Amino acid sequence: MTKYASSEQTRQTLINSAGELAAEKGFPNVSTRAIALRANENIGSIHYHFGGKEQLFEAVVQEVIKRCDAYPVSEAIEPFLNVLDTPSGQSGAIRAIVKREINLLFDSDYPLWHSRVIYQLMQQKSRLQDMMVKEIFNPIVDTVASLIKRIDPSLDSQETFLVITQMISPIASHADYMSYCLKHLGTDHYSPEYLQKMENMIVRQTELFLGLSSEKA
Repeated sequence: MTKYASSEQTRQTLINSAGELAAEKGFPNVSTRAIALRANENIGSIHYHFGGKEQLFEAVVQEVIKRCDAYPVSEAIEPFLNVLDTPSGQSGAIRAIVKREINLLFDSDYPLWHSRVIYQLMQQKSRLQDMMVKEIFNPIVDTVASLIKRIDPSLDSQETFLVITQMISPIASHADYMSYCLKHLGTDHYSPEYLQKMENMIVRQTELFLGLSSEKA
């Protein structure tokens, strides 16, 4: 009878391999054989550790959710809750949200496939997409929408959502199209200086739209 290693390291290797392949090809185009080959494991190890490919994919998504849950957007703006009725407090909360998104997507301590998996999942309706929307997207949108409506109650739901996408989309596109962006910039990674400029520009643009006074970043 074949025996498989039960170590957490083996399990994590399978998750990383599945995540890398899903980020490259999309979940529907990844086979158990390709995952096993990438992980240098037997196909049976996938069933041993996860029960099957779909359960492994769920573990991949949970890995990304766990990372995002470690620093929720509500926690990012918590230091500003007592001053949200002031322009400086509102600007501080906006910057905290933008900084959080940049740190989550470009933290070098985490695999690059994390952000690409999010992109791939949002291309096709699926149970995994539902998990991602419920656990990651909805809490962000709800929290940021509440903040924006507090800053400018005159905005309707469509305008509020446009502000949210205006804040998040430049960050997401830098992750989704990273290979092109880095080639265009002539580097192999986004420098801290570049990420800071991105943060400053997004914050400034959002402040201007919401009518907040702020010194030029």
